[in-house]
Amino acid sequence: MEAIILCGGSAKRMKPYLSFSKALAKIKDGVSLLEYQIDWLINAGIDRIILAIDRKTYRTLRHIGLCLRDQIVYSIEEEKLGTGGAVSNAVNQVESQIFYLMNVDDILLSETYTPSNLLGILQENKEASGSILLTRARFPFGIVETSNFWIKGFKQKPWLNYKICSGHYAFTKEGIRRYFPQKGDFENTVLQQMAQNNCLISQELDGEWITVNNIKQLEAAKQRLMIVPSIETVAMRMV
Repeated sequence: MEAIILCGGSAKRMKPYLSFSKALAKIKDGVSLLEYQIDWLINAGIDRIILAIDRKTYRTLRHIGLCLRDQIVYSIEEEKLGTGGAVSNAVNQVESQIFYLMNVDDILLSETYTPSNLLGILQENKEASGSILLTRARFPFGIVETSNFWIKGFKQKPWLNYKICSGHYAFTKEGIRRYFPQKGDFENTVLQQMAQNNCLISQELDGEWITVNNIKQLEAAKQRLMIVPSIETVAMRMV
């Protein structure tokens, strides 16, 4: 099984507090977000990982001597390609006909879910070109319940009834070549087109989703992961 990790973002929403790539931010026990996600994939059974990475972050990895696994290969962007272009570039190094795709900043905590679930759904549905892992999220603000201008109650950051994308996917190489651009994103246009063509299938996450888009979310993720068992322990439970 193969996976692509999108880790070439510039983390604009974290500046000036983070002067380097978000992927290199420490997340748990001195381990970077990128290392954490690599370990998660490998312990879940992924054999080969392609890092869709920008040149600056790649140089930083080499400079600090970050220890990455032998299963890692690089797809380096010499210019900003956007998420869609980054996937189109990285898929040239994918050897399988289907592969897993994830954002480096979307963390999953589940005792039952593994990438093989999403890959299996895609493989079983031959008419599909992609599968998306769905989850739920909290509304970021408290809401107020009113009646005739009288306040009747408050709900702090309630769960949304809508399903959202978790940033974890599986695609066919054929689907990438057909729909994905050489430059630009895929979230706003490509997925919409694929949905209209009825070639996307989904699964809902049985577990918790944590996203890291700003410093506040990074600190919250660190606090949450402090009480989570090690990846190796969770992997043993899955076996």
